[in-house]
Amino acid sequence: MKKMNYEEFNTRMQEVAKARKIFIPHITKNISIAFELYQEIFAEEKLDVFVSTATAGNHTMSKFDEYERPVCDECSAELRLSVAPVTRDGVTYPTTWVCPECGMEYLTKNTAQEWMEALKNDFEG
Repeated sequence: MKKMNYEEFNTRMQEVAKARKIFIPHITKNISIAFELYQEIFAEEKLDVFVSTATAGNHTMSKFDEYERPVCDECSAELRLSVAPVTRDGVTYPTTWVCPECGMEYLTKNTAQEWMEALKNDFEG
């Protein structure tokens, strides 16, 4: 996995969230294509399209792969962190934990950095 510092990770997550908001599902359903389109049209600095499941199994690798993630209350699958989700009412949250198996979402007021610190403190002792 490519190692990124927090600023690089945060920048990438914000750019991916913008690409998703603009291009999915109106133009494409593929986040890799949406991210490439976003960069071609809007980005000031080109970032690598880093979406690989070759070593991560069935999910895109992220900085959170280094931490033990919380599990879904419904099905016990490991949750994935999504940045800047917007509810149907138009409210934006800093993050949400999403279950890739059953689709449960847990909206949070914590930032990605706050989650990194909380998970580090909880699981690394």
